[in-house]
Amino acid sequence: MKQSYFPDVGIWLKGNIHSHSTVSDGMFTPAELSELYRSHGYDFLSITDHNILDSHSDLQTNGLILLTGVEHDIAYGPDKCTHIVGLSPAGKKETSYICKQYSAEEITEQQLADYMLADGQFVNLAHPLWSCMEFAEIERLNGLHSIEVFNNGMEHLCHGGNSEIFWEMLLRHGKRIFATAVDDVHVSGDLFGGWVCVKVANRSQEDILAALVDGAFYASSGPTIYDFGIDRGSVYISCSPCRAIHFVSYPSKGKSFFSESDLPLVSSSHTLEGREAYVRAVCVDDKGYSAWTNPIFFDNRQ
Repeated sequence: MKQSYFPDVGIWLKGNIHSHSTVSDGMFTPAELSELYRSHGYDFLSITDHNILDSHSDLQTNGLILLTGVEHDIAYGPDKCTHIVGLSPAGKKETSYICKQYSAEEITEQQLADYMLADGQFVNLAHPLWSCMEFAEIERLNGLHSIEVFNNGMEHLCHGGNSEIFWEMLLRHGKRIFATAVDDVHVSGDLFGGWVCVKVANRSQEDILAALVDGAFYASSGPTIYDFGIDRGSVYISCSPCRAIHFVSYPSKGKSFFSESDLPLVSSSHTLEGREAYVRAVCVDDKGYSAWTNPIFFDNRQ
């Protein structure tokens, strides 16, 4: 029986959940940033200025849904840090904890994540490669909803934006965590390179946040994913034209498929062995841009 990973009914909405304005260290005002994303076909945006939570409710009238967000950072030195992005529930205008920049002497990474989780936020680990985090540091963090598998701003800054290997290792170590792609926009070159697409019943802040928490989304820097799921022992996917589709699983090693004779791939499937703990898919277009599904987890498999 065919079973899609995504909800059977609903609409797809595209958004960026990590961005910065002139309120902190971005070059665009909140109004400019909102208009840029609205005019480029985005459905939602979160302006996550550093250590400042702001709903930007005055910008909710231009057709773009604004999600209240913040990026907290803990600095350990000139090169090493931990940044965590949080998206707050609709209507929330302040945090239940002190919203500020914390020092490493004041708080641990886990304590910060716990504060954000207790506040009801969707909690997303930002750019761990750029932050010079070690895998052991990432693995010991509990409760995170997601990790940035791709950060467009950090990729442009210093090739520090692709953290898929960290995500894969977390999954192999038993962490149930989703993947996001973001712009982390500070300057114009960061715009429109990483986003998430959620499938929701309604165009609302509440439905978007619920879809993020449930994992009913995919991350992308280019391709579009239309469907992903299981059909009679095989994993399948349909997508926009791509040069490669990779099914990634563990402990079995999955399978890769490539386009032939200049005919792009728009779908593929792979028969599972029956011992996978999870399976996910990565679609790569002819420009090298990728889209990542969240994993399908198999509770009854070892």
